[in-house]
Amino acid sequence: MERKREIGEGSSLSLREKRNLREKERRTHMKDLFCLLSSHVSPTRRLPVPQLINEATSYMIKMKENVKYLKEKKKTLLGGEVRKHSEGSSSLLPKLSIHSRDSIIEMNLVIDVNMKRLMLHELMRVFEEEGAQVMTASLQNLNDRTAYTIIAQAVICRIGIDPSRIENRVRDIIF
Repeated sequence: MERKREIGEGSSLSLREKRNLREKERRTHMKDLFCLLSSHVSPTRRLPVPQLINEATSYMIKMKENVKYLKEKKKTLLGGEVRKHSEGSSSLLPKLSIHSRDSIIEMNLVIDVNMKRLMLHELMRVFEEEGAQVMTASLQNLNDRTAYTIIAQAVICRIGIDPSRIENRVRDIIF
C-alpha cells in the first residue's frame, strides 16, 4: 500500500501531513522574504535574522524622519505669501534661498509661473561662472508655481564659493 504524497491527487495525505506541508511552505516563504529584505538592507553580507530586523527597523525610522524633513522643507518652499490681483489671478513673490555648507551650495527658488520665464541652464551657468560644478539640478512645475533646485560643489575646495555673489546674480536674472 503506497500512499500518494502529492497534493491535488486525492485526499491521501493525513491532516497532520497537510499541516506539516503548509508549515514547511510558510517557513520557505518567510525565508524567501527575509532573503529579499536582507538584499535591500545589507546587499554585501548576509545578516542573522534579529540583526536584519533591527537594521531594517532603524532604516525605516531614518527614512520616516527624512520624509518628515522633506515635507517640512517643501512646505516652507511652497508656503510663500500669495497676493490676489484685481483680475483674480494669484502671484507668488519669488522665494530664493541659498544655503552653503563646506564646499557645497544649495539654491532653492520658487516663482510664480506668470512671472518672467526662467531657463534652468541660465541658473546653472551662474553657478559654473562663479567656480562651482553643478552636481544636481531640477525643475518642478507645481500648479501655479515653478520650483528650481540646484546643488553645486566648489571646483577648488580651498577657494570655495561666494553665496552672496550667486544670490545677487540670480536676483538679477529673476528681475
